[in-house]
Amino acid sequence: MHAQGKTDLDYVVVLGAQVRKSGPSLVLRYRLDKAIEYLDENPNTICIVSGGKGPNEPFPEAQGMADYLKEHGIDEQRILEEPDSKTTEENIVNSKKLISDDNASVGVITNNFHMFRALQIADKYGLDNAQGIAAGSPPNMLVNNMVREFFAEIKFLL
Repeated sequence: MHAQGKTDLDYVVVLGAQVRKSGPSLVLRYRLDKAIEYLDENPNTICIVSGGKGPNEPFPEAQGMADYLKEHGIDEQRILEEPDSKTTEENIVNSKKLISDDNASVGVITNNFHMFRALQIADKYGLDNAQGIAAGSPPNMLVNNMVREFFAEIKFLL
């Protein structure tokens, strides 16, 4: 839940979460703000934003994420969009296709409550040495999100 990854990774993958017409949800802003922090400190790292358009979203999560990063000073040349994923598994599989070097170092940015399962999924789908970079989460939502992750973990293991 507190993973911070190594410095100077070749890529970071920011896992999607809900976007609204007004911008990223609170949970997603935590992820994106952590990505901005990492990218500012590691200027050679490329960022993959991953997430498709859900039925209650005005546009793909990747598009909203890229817009947020650009609005906060990240050069668009450093951002790759993966706009088709609907699940964490698809985030990882589809993002991996955008990584040109099989030996590239990769970080996965997601909220603290989601990190354990996200890294298990990354390992299962071939990002064997992925580094976790944990973003925080809204304190008032942590218990609910941990319970949700508990059941998601059981589903993943089955």
